[in-house]
Order: sequence, then structure tokens, then C-alpha cells
Amino acid sequence: MTARSIAPDFYRLIEERVERAANNTENRNDDGTVNWNFVDADVFMETNPTANCVDLFYQLFEEAAETYEGTLV
Repeated sequence: MTARSIAPDFYRLIEERVERAANNTENRNDDGTVNWNFVDADVFMETNPTANCVDLFYQLFEEAAETYEGTLV
């Protein structure tokens, strides 16, 4: 079972924010690759998960990041 199946609406929100942050040129390394630390920080600040949702946030973030990276190949 994936985290996105547990919280599909929250996943869609995070997925949208991951895509926007990953496409932001400020969140890219010199070689053009995504700086996931910066993306993580941007998405976390925008989403501002409560203390009891942080673990779910990071599960959903990982799934969204993997989905995004799959579009780059």
C-alpha cells in the first residue's frame, strides 16, 4: 500500500508543489539536476504539515519525487 492511496488529496497537493519547485531554476544544481534538498524545503514550507502529519508528508514527498524523476527519463 502506498501513502498516496491513504491520502490521495494530500498527495495531489504535494505532487503539484514538487513539480513546481523542481522546475524552479533556483532549485537546480549547476549541472541542471534537481537539488532535492531545496525542493524539500520549498514544499515543506508551502505545505506546513502539522507535527502528526510529518511522517505522512515525507512518504508522500518521496512518492511524488520518484514520479517526477520518472518524467525526466
